[in-house]
Amino acid sequence: MNSLHLYNSLTNRLEEFTPIDSGNIRMYACGPTVYSSPHIGNARPLVVFDVLFRLLKRLYGNVTYVRNLTDVDDKINKRAHERNISIKELTDEVIEEFHKNTDKLNLLRPTYEPRATFHIKEMLDIINLLVQSGFAYIAEGHVLFRVKKLENYGQLSKRSLEDMIPGSRVEVAPYKEDPLDFVLWKPSNENEPSWDSPFGKGRPGWHIECSAMSSKYLGKQFDIHAGGQDLIFPHHENEIAQNFGAFGCLMANYWIHNGLLLVNNQKMSKSLGNIISLDEILRKYDGEIIRYVLLSTHYQKTLNWTDQIVNQAKLALDRLYGALESATEISGDAGNFEGKIGFESKVTEALCNNLNTSLALQELSKIADKIYKSNDQVEKNLLCSALKKEAEILGLLARKNWFQKEAKLSEEEISKLLNERAQAKAGKNFQKADEIRNYLLQNKIKIEDTKDGPVWKVISE
Repeated sequence: MNSLHLYNSLTNRLEEFTPIDSGNIRMYACGPTVYSSPHIGNARPLVVFDVLFRLLKRLYGNVTYVRNLTDVDDKINKRAHERNISIKELTDEVIEEFHKNTDKLNLLRPTYEPRATFHIKEMLDIINLLVQSGFAYIAEGHVLFRVKKLENYGQLSKRSLEDMIPGSRVEVAPYKEDPLDFVLWKPSNENEPSWDSPFGKGRPGWHIECSAMSSKYLGKQFDIHAGGQDLIFPHHENEIAQNFGAFGCLMANYWIHNGLLLVNNQKMSKSLGNIISLDEILRKYDGEIIRYVLLSTHYQKTLNWTDQIVNQAKLALDRLYGALESATEISGDAGNFEGKIGFESKVTEALCNNLNTSLALQELSKIADKIYKSNDQVEKNLLCSALKKEAEILGLLARKNWFQKEAKLSEEEISKLLNERAQAKAGKNFQKADEIRNYLLQNKIKIEDTKDGPVWKVISE
């Protein structure tokens, strides 16, 4: 078996992965806050850690993967109020849409996908332990973590206590013993979700949610905690603090973080108007193209999203699918294809080297090269079987009709898209309206705008 090496943000070193229990690898990744469609930057960790999940399953077999859903948050409260719907209506709607989009990206469902609001008891249990141990205190209906009581606070972010206040979103409040202390539980405002607790009616802080859900499904200490670099401080730092204060042990042995995603070399922001939602981009391009782009740069590096890199991904996938078209038979089990054709695939080897997806994609291309050069149909079939098998670990080459997509949209889906297009046009968002039109056209649905409104028809070519 290939030896897996991962870069551990906790030690700042590339380390050989040694699981706590090789019979059950345990991994946790921070999931979305479900108030709206995630943007493509949020999609990057989803895809990267899906590949890690697939790799661990191939290497070890049994993997427990937990990715949470944060469904209690100020942004959720605000969005539900703006839309004049209940919080549950909003979160249920966003979660359903999230699953549709992750399916389009060919993400495997995690073993568990817990919602924060279903785990209030577990959060309160940990908070009680922290209060009892002196790591937390109660003040004006709030429960706060005493940061300076934990000697090695800052071990993940490598920040000193003196460096944490400037530039960090530290809430200065008169009820705090120290400005760095962070909230575990707080009173709810009127019309906000609230739960009974020994500290009064209220709701949890953000950081305690992940500690509660990870410990419930994975235990007090597990193998891998994953997330974006932007979560290192304060979120992951605070998770480590909570778990050490409550359980007296390190939360996870390996901390894996992906780099940022830029759009045309700029950070996404409302002021620049360059935020690309996952929902929008999936209307414009096949999900496998998006997935390829997100894997084309090593996960630790900054990924620059451009039209050029998307077009390159489309061409690369066309070439890989074109190679598969030359097979007369593709075996679901490629078997010992290396021995039969004297060719060794190095896709898994590349992924075992700190999840080097860009190198793994190059290895897929090398298999395609051999397919195009081969004049022996038996060899072509074996190579195509190998290509299909090796692409599976990257979540690629899963489409059956890549070059001839069928119209698969229901009338309900078409109607919904036409309504969204009408709203976009009314709001003068003509780019989004065009994207919806193009998406429908890709699915063989042609729109004609008439004086009585848009009408659609299925086209054959």
